[in-house]
Amino acid sequence: MKQSFSNNVKTFCGRLAVAGTLALSMGATSAMACSLANWSSVSGGFIANQPDGAAGDPVNATLIPRYAELCGSQAPAGAASFVADFRPAGITMIIARFYVFNDGATDPQVYGGFSDNSGGGQLFDVSYSGTNIVFTAGGASVQDAAQTGWNSVEVSWESGGDISLILNGGATQTSAGASTGSLSSVHLGNLNGAAGGPINFDGYESHRTTPVGRLCNCNANGSGDNVVNVLDVIATVNEAGGGALATGTPDCNEDGSINVLDVVSAVNIAGGAGVCTI
Repeated sequence: MKQSFSNNVKTFCGRLAVAGTLALSMGATSAMACSLANWSSVSGGFIANQPDGAAGDPVNATLIPRYAELCGSQAPAGAASFVADFRPAGITMIIARFYVFNDGATDPQVYGGFSDNSGGGQLFDVSYSGTNIVFTAGGASVQDAAQTGWNSVEVSWESGGDISLILNGGATQTSAGASTGSLSSVHLGNLNGAAGGPINFDGYESHRTTPVGRLCNCNANGSGDNVVNVLDVIATVNEAGGGALATGTPDCNEDGSINVLDVVSAVNIAGGAGVCTI
C-alpha cells in the first residue's frame, strides 16, 4: 500500500495503513507485544512497552509510561538511542508533533531532522535545555518553558524560511532564518546520549503542510470525540484501581502516572463543559 507522508502517524498502539494515511505502530493491543517494527530503524537501547507490563513482553520488561493508547517508548540515558523515519525523503517542509517526558536526562537532544539517513547534515534539532524546550535550525532558534511530566511539542520547519514551536498548546514561537536543504530522515530519542535518566515518548505525528495539534487529554476511553464524560471517568477509575489500561488518554494531569488525581481531574471536566485541554 502506498505510504503517504502527508499524515505520518507513529502511535504506540497497533493500527493499519488506510485511505492514504500511514499509522506507524509503536505498540499493540493487549493481545500483542509492543513493537518498533514500523519505524525505519532503531538504534541503541530504544524500547517500547506498556506501563503495567500487561503485554508480558519478555524482551522489553521495562514498564514505560505512555500518554495515549496502550504503549509508550523510552530512550535510556547515557548513550545515543533513537528511532528513525526515512519516509520524509526529499521534502523541504515538515510539521511534527510528539509528546516527551524527560525523566532526569541532562540537556538531551530529543528530535532532529537530517539531510541523509545516517544522521549527517543536521537541518534542525529539538533539545530539552534545562527547563526549556529549544528548537533550532540554522540561524533560527525559538524556545518555551516546559512543564513537569508530559509536554506536547509541535514544530514546523521550512527550508530557508521560518521555524515555529508550539509547546503544550500555548502561544506560537516563530523565528526566521531556518537552515536550507531537503529532509531525508527524522530521529526521535536521546540523540546526543545525554546522561541522568530515561526519556519517554508518545504520539508522534508529522504532516507536510497542515498543523497537527494536541491530543485530547482526559479522553480516557479513546472515543475520538474530544469530549470528556462519565465514560472517560469510568475508564480512568478502572486503570487507576489496577484494572485494564484505558485505550485513550487517561493521564489527565499529564504527570506520567494514572491515579486518583487523574480521576479527580476527569470528574471536574466531565461535570463542567466536558472540554479537554487541547
